[in-house]
Amino acid sequence: MEHITESAREKVGQVLARVDKAELSTGTRSKSLLGLPVKRVIPQDVHSMIDYAGGATGLVAAYCANTFRARMANTTLFAASTGVSLLTDYKLSLARIVPIEVHEAIDYAWGLGNIVSPFALGYYRKDKVVSVVQIALGLGTIAASLITDYRAFSRSNGARTRAHRSQSATRSHAKRRGKKK
Repeated sequence: MEHITESAREKVGQVLARVDKAELSTGTRSKSLLGLPVKRVIPQDVHSMIDYAGGATGLVAAYCANTFRARMANTTLFAASTGVSLLTDYKLSLARIVPIEVHEAIDYAWGLGNIVSPFALGYYRKDKVVSVVQIALGLGTIAASLITDYRAFSRSNGARTRAHRSQSATRSHAKRRGKKK
C-alpha cells in the first residue's frame, strides 16, 4: 500500500509540474458583462475543461433518465455542448471556427436550456434526480460563464506574441545591463 501511495504522489507531482509550465491563453481581456461589476477569475483554458465536463454530465444524465423526453433533452444538450466546444476558438478544440464571444453567448443559452427543459418538456416529476442534476448543471454553467476570462486563442496569440517577446527581451536586457554597473 505504501508503494502505491508513493507512486501516486510522484504522478501527481509530475502532473502539477507540467501544469506549472503550461501557459494559459493570452489575448485581450474580456469586457465585463453588461457593465456588471463581476471579476472574471476562471481562465478560459479551465473553462474549456468545464465545458467538456458539463457535456459529459449531460450524457450521464441522459443514460440515467427514466423518461424518453429526459433522455432526448440531455442527449441533445450533450451534443450541442460538446459540438460547440469542439469548434470553439480555444486550445482544446478540433477546429477553431466559433469565435469565443459567440461561445460565451451559447454557454448562457445552453445553461438556460438545461434549467428550463425539465419543466418545458414535463419530466421534472417523473425524473426528479436527472432534473435536479440538469438544473444544477445549467446554473453552474451560467455562473462559470459569468466569471470566465474569455480570451481568444488563435494562431496569432496562441503562443507568445512578438510584442510580448520583445518586451520580455527588453526587460531582461535592462536587468543584465543593470547588473554590469
